[in-house]
Amino acid sequence: MNVLIVSTFAPPHVGGLEVVVEQQAKSLAELGHEVTVLTSHHAKDLAREEMIDGYRVVRTPVWNAVEHRTSVPYPIWGVRSLLPLIRLVRRAEVVHVHDVYYQPTSLAAMVARLTRRPLFITQHVAIVQHDSAPVMWVQRLIYATIGARLWKWSRGIVAYNVIVRGFLLDRGVPDAKVHLSYNGIDIETFRPGDDGVRKSVRDKYGLPQDKPLVLFVGRLVPKKGFRELVAAHDASYEIVLAGPGPIPADIPPGVTFTGPIMRSELLGLYQASDLFAFPAVGEMLTLAMQEAMACGLPVVAREDAAYDEYGLDHSAIALVSADPGVLRQTFGEILRTEDLSSHMSGYSRHLATTRFDWRRNAADLAKIYSGDGMLEEPSCRPLVGATPSLIGLIGLGDEPC
Repeated sequence: MNVLIVSTFAPPHVGGLEVVVEQQAKSLAELGHEVTVLTSHHAKDLAREEMIDGYRVVRTPVWNAVEHRTSVPYPIWGVRSLLPLIRLVRRAEVVHVHDVYYQPTSLAAMVARLTRRPLFITQHVAIVQHDSAPVMWVQRLIYATIGARLWKWSRGIVAYNVIVRGFLLDRGVPDAKVHLSYNGIDIETFRPGDDGVRKSVRDKYGLPQDKPLVLFVGRLVPKKGFRELVAAHDASYEIVLAGPGPIPADIPPGVTFTGPIMRSELLGLYQASDLFAFPAVGEMLTLAMQEAMACGLPVVAREDAAYDEYGLDHSAIALVSADPGVLRQTFGEILRTEDLSSHMSGYSRHLATTRFDWRRNAADLAKIYSGDGMLEEPSCRPLVGATPSLIGLIGLGDEPC
């Protein structure tokens, strides 16, 4: 099939969504599909078009002042993006957009609807808690209007955890339309390292050789739990936080912020660490968690009742309160107890190899494209004359084909 994947950002822009897009494109191309990724041209030194790992990347002009000023990623595509978008959508047999929250992907979904191309959506998150009231208000507005309409238009929606699945069901999306899956990783690349890698990577980042490392990978926003993690610092281990976002002014001893890390360098950080911590709200078995597990790291995550649906061995993955005192006690127990650490490490690798192989998950996605679980396209009126207004597209007027 000719598959068009549309995402606000793709590598080398740093983020979990970007990695999912990259892996989805690469694995679908390996299966023999013709894949194009349409994304934002966010840096001047990037090519407007290039082939990467068997798939084509097309980058279109973007206005990205929101992220530059606030660290909140919300790019906007303008008029110059419309022609390449329409051309690529018309060529595609499948259009797959990543998260309806963003303007570029919503725009692509509308063009797919107007050109009658099968639309699929990966909904990455539910409502994201944020310190800014306007940001919270905008999220709710988008999901209640444009988002609801795009979910209705889609043939299938992929969700990577039960919280997002519940979010969709609560907003009236039919259960048969939602496909719960894992995003998946390359389990051959992400694997335990050796002492040589451990030493060289620690030297590179100025990390202590004689202390265990507790690693966090993710954007530095409150919902990820990085503040609680910093507060759980202790002299017996070093906490390492890798990811984009504002770094606090007062960093306590025993805590290192690396800033954003290129995708190609993350593997070394996993292999140089002793434990992975991710006390985020509403996120589970994320891409970073999967990568850490594949590298054999014991995992400590925030407890959530939704984990019950995954059938996990609770003796081998620590699901605890994000209270800094609880985190500190949990880290210390795992790092001091060799048998417990070894048990959790082995379970992490086992879970990765049995559930998170990206090639198997890409094959499942291709089955969804080809008809497994696809629903009939909703009825609509033929589009006559000019392009319909935004009011019509979000469902406040007549619904166009």
